[in-house]
Amino acid sequence: MRKILLLSIFIGVLVLTLVARAPLSFILKRSGIVQQGVSWQQARGTFWHGQVTGLSVRGDPIGAVQGDFSLLRMVQGQPGHLIRWSGPQGQGSALAAMSGPGIKVRKGRAAMTFDATRISSVFPAQDVSLRLSNVSIDANTKGCQSASGDVRTDALSTISAVYGANWPELDGSLSCVDGELVVSVEGRAADGTRIAAKSSLQGNGRLELWDVPDSQTNALLLAGFTNEAGRFVYMQRVSNGESVQ
Repeated sequence: MRKILLLSIFIGVLVLTLVARAPLSFILKRSGIVQQGVSWQQARGTFWHGQVTGLSVRGDPIGAVQGDFSLLRMVQGQPGHLIRWSGPQGQGSALAAMSGPGIKVRKGRAAMTFDATRISSVFPAQDVSLRLSNVSIDANTKGCQSASGDVRTDALSTISAVYGANWPELDGSLSCVDGELVVSVEGRAADGTRIAAKSSLQGNGRLELWDVPDSQTNALLLAGFTNEAGRFVYMQRVSNGESVQ
């Protein structure tokens, strides 16, 4: 029995050592994030301690990510890596773990600022923000499998003056739909306007407003919204990497 126990410990240490020495680039390619549109210029270091630079998602530059592994976190039942991200659009952190051909993210948080025109070309060029907290994501080579987290954005409240409105900040959550990571937010303005929006990591999105005051409807129609039985809807989908309204 003692020999079996010692052999098990030896094998466990050997496997952990081999994994820890594995090149980070090799592990990333097997994690499933490439299928989610994530790419990078350089991955340095190993599974134990490494850095990724020139990171981008669907062609959008993100910045650099650094990861540090802690065996203590694994013993405590948490993902072993602490991931820190910083770039031109913001910063964030999360605990992450590789599991076979997939990746697990827990306790994620991020604060990002970007131009509203990146959401849609019909929006005015203004800086808007998106904040994520309590993020959990499970993904593999087939895409996003499960996700949760809190989302808050001032995107519509910032640009609402263009439409003669005063829309609020929107709150919502993360989820997975058909393998895509989806952000869903909603809110209600002081004038009674109801707002609901969904957007995927791939760039597909739907913005819907109803109970809209008559004084705002013309501006919405001119901006590309369609009136569907009293609900003003704006759709964006990505075809061959290009946005189509």
